[in-house]
Amino acid sequence: MRLPDRSSTPSFVAGSLLAACSLLLAACAAGGASAPPSSAVASTGPGLTVAPSVASEPPPATNGGAALAGVPTGCYGLGEVDCRLVRDHVATLLTATDPAIRYVQIGPFGCAAGQGCPTTLAARPEGDVTVESNGEAIGFHVKSNGETLETVRQEVFGVSLPPTSTPPLPAGPQPFALGHCGLWSGVDLGGSWWDPIGFVDSDHGDSINAAEGTILLVGPDQARFTSKGGLTFQLARHTGAKHLPLCM
Repeated sequence: MRLPDRSSTPSFVAGSLLAACSLLLAACAAGGASAPPSSAVASTGPGLTVAPSVASEPPPATNGGAALAGVPTGCYGLGEVDCRLVRDHVATLLTATDPAIRYVQIGPFGCAAGQGCPTTLAARPEGDVTVESNGEAIGFHVKSNGETLETVRQEVFGVSLPPTSTPPLPAGPQPFALGHCGLWSGVDLGGSWWDPIGFVDSDHGDSINAAEGTILLVGPDQARFTSKGGLTFQLARHTGAKHLPLCM
């Protein structure tokens, strides 16, 4: 407590001290408590909580990058290294409510400048990813800025269809023609759908147009398609219905 500048007057000093002592004695007699220092945390009432000074981050997705490891994956336009990078990134965005994924389509990722560019994210920085399960599909749009991947979850429009072909798929090269939308028409042969896996040259005209070629069974659940125009890619047997995008 600051006193007025009258310290040179003894009678005033004595009176002020007596007044201060009287106030302290009265407070003690009444059982009063001194006020908390300004740094003390104020108490909250019943049912109230103190808001944190920094907003809490949303809970992370439950699935890590390993969630899609081993799932058949088609890399449309991207090489193996960058394709895996995108797949593992998308895997971290899947949640516990998403179904188990049976197939992953990375891309197409097109050239930022003209055709025939390298199959890297540096040359092909933007594309779509579709993950599929039991005829259902979840979509993501992915864009690379050179340092990080910016990803937006998006709706995928299409239809879920069972295979209409009849088994079995005989040994040896079998004639097969892609539909008028190329790979987006689907590959239905021998009683099953077949998913493109590994690298797919999405710049090739046969990938998006009708194309005649042959399919060769190279394992119980693996095959290879080669078009007359030179488009070649591997296939894995798809179990059940297949989600096909809308194609005009």
